[in-house]
Amino acid sequence: NSFYYGVFKYNGEMYDGKHEPMIPKKLFEACQKVMADRSRPKKPSQKEYPFRNMLVCGECGCAITSETQKGHNYYRCTKKRDKKCSQKYVREEVLADLVANELQKVSLSSAWAEWMLTELNKEEAEAAQSGAVFAQNLKDKIKELEGKLDILLDAHLDGTISREEYTAKKEKIINEKSELSEKSKDFERNGNHWLEPARQFILAAQQAKIIALQENPVAGRAFLKRIGSNRVLLSQKVAIEPKKSWQILYNLPAEARSAEATNSQHTIWLRTLNEIRTFFSENPNAE
Repeated sequence: NSFYYGVFKYNGEMYDGKHEPMIPKKLFEACQKVMADRSRPKKPSQKEYPFRNMLVCGECGCAITSETQKGHNYYRCTKKRDKKCSQKYVREEVLADLVANELQKVSLSSAWAEWMLTELNKEEAEAAQSGAVFAQNLKDKIKELEGKLDILLDAHLDGTISREEYTAKKEKIINEKSELSEKSKDFERNGNHWLEPARQFILAAQQAKIIALQENPVAGRAFLKRIGSNRVLLSQKVAIEPKKSWQILYNLPAEARSAEATNSQHTIWLRTLNEIRTFFSENPNAE
């Protein structure tokens, strides 16, 4: 029911509600998706393999499946496309280490993460002025949409457009206005729109370091899926295509990872922080 996020339909026409929205529109849509997924038939339960359905064979492109032999879990190519595929079995413990190595490539030590977070905190106050401009732009767009609603209503009353066309266009404008209002409220709550995603990214990179050092295959799988796609197993090595945000850390030279956080002017880390800042300024909704 769209009433929950602040709008409602009456006689087939969409209206702005005067009530305070109970939940954001994005959360409403996410809940609808979860409910739809839950209504689908469930498959019978089976043994859990943490890395099943996560990798493809780098030689023939088939899926990597799993099985248990003599108490140990193994992963191998299904060889459905190419029976001559030469890839061998990999034990789960070995695969877990390979996944951990990939997580290390996007990880930040506690010292470097804390330095970056401190720098972001310094910038927060300086960004207040630009944030005010962003908030004003949202308000201007909302006001513009309200003006369009007035013009649309006049056109309908004058008989320039049919009721069906009026209803469809009005619904589109009201939904757009609702989304902009939600963005405005989010911005008022969270401050400058890029700082919080950048903070969360740095904290996640710090978490990657912790997960990589733990013996937790399930957590390792979840984080690897979070940071990249096209996950390949080839010659007993794992490779991924990192998401754009994670490429910033994934492509760092090895010496940077071993550098001590004793000098805030370290050129590599200054450049890395600037890349993080730029990316989330341009992509505030990215992960």
